[in-house]
Formats: sequence, C-alpha cells, structure tokens
Amino acid sequence: MDMASSLSLYANTPLPAALDMQSSVARQFFEGKPFENWRKGRESDLKMQSAIVNRLNDVIRACGIVAKTVSRSR
Repeated sequence: MDMASSLSLYANTPLPAALDMQSSVARQFFEGKPFENWRKGRESDLKMQSAIVNRLNDVIRACGIVAKTVSRSR
C-alpha cells in the first residue's frame, strides 16, 4: 500500500491502478533516472522558494528598521 500511495502521488497514477501494479514495476520507477531527475528538479525548486522567502524576510526586517529610524527622527 505504501508503494502504491507513493506511485499515485509522484506518477499521477490512479490509486486503483497503482494497487494493481506489481511492486517490482513501481520500484523500477522510483529507482529510474527520470524520477531522479524529477526529484532533483523539485529540490531545486524548493531551494529557490526558500531563497525568495529569506530575501522577503530581509526586506521586511529592513522596512522595520527604516520605520523605527524615521519615527525616532520626528
């Protein structure tokens, strides 16, 4: 069931079809080069999203510093 669930999530395979599939075929899918490439691409996307969030946090922090500085000078 665990392999079938993973197959339905990562390969867009309907769960009933994934349950009918032999585990060796599913294992070949997960051990194959296309899945490895997809996983690397996904990791790259997540790293990029993390970098964007970190930059936005820096901008928000800088805006707070500017707001404090402006409020003190008045």
